[in-house]
Amino acid sequence: MLVDIVGRINNLQLPRTQPYIPLFECLVNSIEAMENLPASSPRRIDVSIEHDIRQQGLKGIEEAASSIQNISISDTGVGFDDTNFQAFFLSDSTNKVSNGNKGIGRFTWLKVFEKASVRSTYLDGADWSQRNFDFLKTKNGVENENTSEAKNKKYQTIVSLNSLRTEYQKHFPKNLETISRKIIDHLLIYLVSGNCPEIWLHDNLGSPSLSVNNMFADEIRSSVTEMSFKVKEWPFTARIVKYHSSSAKQHSVSYCAHQREVRTQKASSLVSDLTVKLLDDAEESFVFLTYVSGQYLDENVNSERTDFLFMRDDETDLIEELSKQDLYKAVGAQIRSVAAPFLATLKVEKIRNVEQFVANKGPEYRFILNERYEEHLDSVPPHLSDDALDLALFKVQRDIEIEHRERAKQITTLSNNAQSDSEQYTELYDRYIQEENELGKAALAKYVIHRRTILELLDRALEFQEDGRYAKEELVHKLIFPMRVTSDDVPFSEQNLWVIDERLAFHMHLGSDVALKKLKVVNLDDTDEPDIVVFNAPTAFSESEQAFQSIVLVEFKRPERNEYPSKDEDPVEQILRYVRKIKDGEAKSIKGKTINGQRIPFYAYIICSLTPKIRQIAADRDFTPTADDEGYFFFHKNSGCYIEILSYDKMLNDAKKRNRAFFDKLQIPFN
Repeated sequence: MLVDIVGRINNLQLPRTQPYIPLFECLVNSIEAMENLPASSPRRIDVSIEHDIRQQGLKGIEEAASSIQNISISDTGVGFDDTNFQAFFLSDSTNKVSNGNKGIGRFTWLKVFEKASVRSTYLDGADWSQRNFDFLKTKNGVENENTSEAKNKKYQTIVSLNSLRTEYQKHFPKNLETISRKIIDHLLIYLVSGNCPEIWLHDNLGSPSLSVNNMFADEIRSSVTEMSFKVKEWPFTARIVKYHSSSAKQHSVSYCAHQREVRTQKASSLVSDLTVKLLDDAEESFVFLTYVSGQYLDENVNSERTDFLFMRDDETDLIEELSKQDLYKAVGAQIRSVAAPFLATLKVEKIRNVEQFVANKGPEYRFILNERYEEHLDSVPPHLSDDALDLALFKVQRDIEIEHRERAKQITTLSNNAQSDSEQYTELYDRYIQEENELGKAALAKYVIHRRTILELLDRALEFQEDGRYAKEELVHKLIFPMRVTSDDVPFSEQNLWVIDERLAFHMHLGSDVALKKLKVVNLDDTDEPDIVVFNAPTAFSESEQAFQSIVLVEFKRPERNEYPSKDEDPVEQILRYVRKIKDGEAKSIKGKTINGQRIPFYAYIICSLTPKIRQIAADRDFTPTADDEGYFFFHKNSGCYIEILSYDKMLNDAKKRNRAFFDKLQIPFN
């Protein structure tokens, strides 16, 4: 053998919990050896389990059953003729690569057993020959090979796996029924297809011989649903097995060519609800194993038998050509029809979870609950966390938006090529308008939820913090507009000026905690940093060229601050100082022209807690209290500045009132 056998076996990774792998390898080899037999030839495999019966009298039958020593596999396949024998000499042989074989299965024999012996009768031309050899963990591997004329003129190959290694013994199944179920798990594709030879199990403990095929027929065959369907005129068969076995961990789909599995995918990629095992009427868990076969798959499997030669989705203009998505969609429909009775409860639970999420956290997705989008909602897997569900619903919304755009293209095409009052055009147009309204509501809901979140954060920011103090004004400032940036740096979605005044969002330029000398719309050499300064663009119908329609200043003071020492300027004087400095500078028009800014009106908001000291400052400066006594206002004639003092409570409550109608209309909960 052209390989270091000892090294190859030592490096082979085979868990001690899987001692039956060599048996499975022999069975698959036997099945494949019978594929090209004449129709009249018998097709049978006999597996004989030899226990150490010397222990039966000493320790009882159970102990003897656990002491498996040898296993022999006899089949009626073509055997080890010269071609197959030469392939046995090659590590990682490609002799059966077209069947998906890796050419390393025989090495598992010596990983689990001490030695293997082969006796094979085969047809050599017109003569029957017999080849015997041992497979050992030696440098050459194959030893004692000899060929002679066969006495029995019929196909027969016997592989004897001798002396099960101690470390694997305790994990080998103990009785024929357990071994049979393990075999069914491994050979299910052959059994389901109806193309499996007879497999019989025997032992030396006096147990009745057991037919694997009969056990499959008795326990599983009735759980196989065979579905015939067509995709673009090509016939296919899907055999869907309702499989109760601990070895099957997930629902799967196998695509087969010539009765052999070529590729497998998770069934959840076709039917999203199949992410967990299901329960039958007896509360026993099971999975669906689906085997898809058909002429198209037989004719389009690649030479390595690892995949199929489908056309790309954009190359399927010819009616006879298929894409993967064509087949996947059809297979998914077959599985869904069989699984539907078992998914009903799961679907109800999923819908309930989605409804709860929409009601409490994602009202922008409410329109997806419309029965028109039921098929889209089916693509959402069950048992998702809130974050995962949010992402899944976002993907559904994107898919609906894409379909919506495609429908718009269809409407345009119809309006150009047909009468705009045709039935087809009217139906498409009505559907488009309905979806446009729903998607618009979803976008609005998403933005309104953002507003709710900001208001909730502001509510918490104005409460006692964990350290027993009130938050600093910077926290409130950052929630309304990021600090140390201008409006050129911040996307609209991160600007929350609407909390103070909806009109502030529509400005020409804004600076937030930025030195006056860094503002591009005025010429100032000053390092003062107003909390927020807003420059509003002039109106389009102004008769004279004007730099700004108005300038707005916003100053935040720490919640519940009551100390404003007389030696320091108070908040009103601070505002007036900013106004004087900006007016003394030079303003620039939209076109960059320098303009005198003395006549530009100013508006200012001082946002603070109405502590006794603030109320005294307002009274001393002759401010007028608002009707609700939550603020003050005053027009300073000399500077041309209208100043409002707003309590944090008034700012927050007014913002809540302005948005309450949106919350109620979109059914967004808000306290």
